[in-house]
Amino acid sequence: MFKRFIKGRLRRALAAASIPALALAVAAPAAAQDASPATPASQNQTQPRQATPPATASDTVTQVAASPAAEKVAAKAVVEPLYGEYRGVKLGMSADEVRAKFGKPEEKSDEMDFFVFSDKERARVYYRDGKASAVIATYIGTEAEAPAPASVLGTEIEAKPDGSMYHMAKYPQAGYWVAYSRTPGDAPLVMITMQKTP
Repeated sequence: MFKRFIKGRLRRALAAASIPALALAVAAPAAAQDASPATPASQNQTQPRQATPPATASDTVTQVAASPAAEKVAAKAVVEPLYGEYRGVKLGMSADEVRAKFGKPEEKSDEMDFFVFSDKERARVYYRDGKASAVIATYIGTEAEAPAPASVLGTEIEAKPDGSMYHMAKYPQAGYWVAYSRTPGDAPLVMITMQKTP
């Protein structure tokens, strides 16, 4: 009786001990899987991304300066003329269009018209094949309010000791050139010429 009791207790103890061993055996493969190297997808989820350093102002300036588009814009800014018309008249207009803008000329021909707007301002328009090929605006005296060289050419002109000045800017892409001229003396003439290149 006592032996039977001991055997029963021993059997139950062995059975109880086998349950944790079985659980451990089942859990081992799962633990092994967790310990295996992570797949690329799980790496992307768990590993922190490397931060890209922020662009500095100098980086931005360098990129803009090296950009072909920026160079093209800069080149355009240099060659684009400021002075493209006088009193609404542009090069290439027909004689009728010029006269409609300026009014009746004092002198009129197929080659040249002479216009007087006041005792301080006048203009000559030259024609080639019926189209305006040159316009010369003349301002007489210091009170004529002639435009400043910078507003015509985009740059100042250094006057000579006698007060005279001259500068010409060529604009090949626009197809014409502009000249600013001032005569010496107390009652100077300022002449602004706009002429098509041949």
